[in-house]
Amino acid sequence: MSQLLSQGGPIVILLLACSITGVYIIAQKILFFKFHFFQFNKTIQIVKDRLISFGTKETLLYFRSDRTIPVNILISSIKLHNRNRDEIQDGIRESLYNQIPKLEFMMPILSSIITAAPILGLTGTVLGLMDIFNVISGGSIGDSQALSAGIAKALVTTVMGLIITLPFVFFYQYFSQKIEHSLLELERISYEIIHFCQSNESIKH
Repeated sequence: MSQLLSQGGPIVILLLACSITGVYIIAQKILFFKFHFFQFNKTIQIVKDRLISFGTKETLLYFRSDRTIPVNILISSIKLHNRNRDEIQDGIRESLYNQIPKLEFMMPILSSIITAAPILGLTGTVLGLMDIFNVISGGSIGDSQALSAGIAKALVTTVMGLIITLPFVFFYQYFSQKIEHSLLELERISYEIIHFCQSNESIKH
């Protein structure tokens, strides 16, 4: 680590900060999806069972303290089941829209890291080349230590920038697809629970 810092200079510190922040975001997103969607289908079935056993009012009271995204969507959908078609569509759209900030939390930061890391790497390359040119222009072309220091700075920062960026691009694409899929599934269960409430006359409203 100390060797990297000595070779790459301040740019390496910035790249390490990007790396640590990116790893934290990835861990946070993995835990987020596990918390909210781990028992997705089971949650839907529990809501349906309570609707049949206790009715809509008791079900809404039972789940009012639950903060998971699927339950929030299901609660909103239950409240919409006796509305007309246009109101249902608008209500579902609004419910989904309200969940987007939670789903996309920290994604812009991860995107910024993906953009910034290669640029920082290239900046280090330019600084390294400038050091080399300074050595040459100063007439110290025979100073192999000074030349190697400039070359090391140019190469280390570029390689670090690429190494940091590649896995983060993969995770960014993965989470983006996960968010899109989650929104589609949330929309599906919204209509499913509304249809369930409307088609079961035994449910107390």
